[in-house]
Amino acid sequence: MLVTSKKRYLPTTINTLVLSKNDDFFYIHRDVYDKAIILNDSFTLDELINNIEPQNNLSAIHYFYENSPAPINILAPFLGLVVEGLPEDIEILTGAIHVITAATDVKAFTRIHTELRKTLEFSLYIQEEYEMAWERFFMTSIPYEERNTLVNNQPAPIQEEPINNHSEEKNENSTLPNLESNTDELIEVYDEFSKEMEKEKLRNILQIDDMNI
Repeated sequence: MLVTSKKRYLPTTINTLVLSKNDDFFYIHRDVYDKAIILNDSFTLDELINNIEPQNNLSAIHYFYENSPAPINILAPFLGLVVEGLPEDIEILTGAIHVITAATDVKAFTRIHTELRKTLEFSLYIQEEYEMAWERFFMTSIPYEERNTLVNNQPAPIQEEPINNHSEEKNENSTLPNLESNTDELIEVYDEFSKEMEKEKLRNILQIDDMNI
């Protein structure tokens, strides 16, 4: 995978590296990046051109080499595998490299017989192929300026207890003394009433005895 854009994104695809040059951002899968590293260590641009012997898009090859970051730029000679007509447009050229690296092992390609290399060719319809793949990439990536919203949008931690537990406990505890004080008052009133009843009962008994006498 190799994608470019003027806008910076935060990839969510694993093993994706981000490079930049001339205000363009390049997103490359680690597998393609590793192969580009090996080619960059093994060849200069002219040596790789002599190895691949591209017949087409020589101006596009040099344009991509000068306007893409290392080690991606060493992949430029593979643009010669596309039929004549690639413009000097960094997006289209990057898309072409995307399709080529997805379809063939660029590292192994340098070791196969020259006659077999000439049988591999890509048409100009590659633009339709990479546009579909790039659309999926951008849909799953995050605009770089929105990266901080991921932290702010995290769900709030789960409360272990209801927030109003303490207030409820406080209310319950605050009502207990009132209940106790009311109960004491009721008991005291009941005792007074009982005493008065006893006294009244005693007076009635005495009055009856007096009458009998």
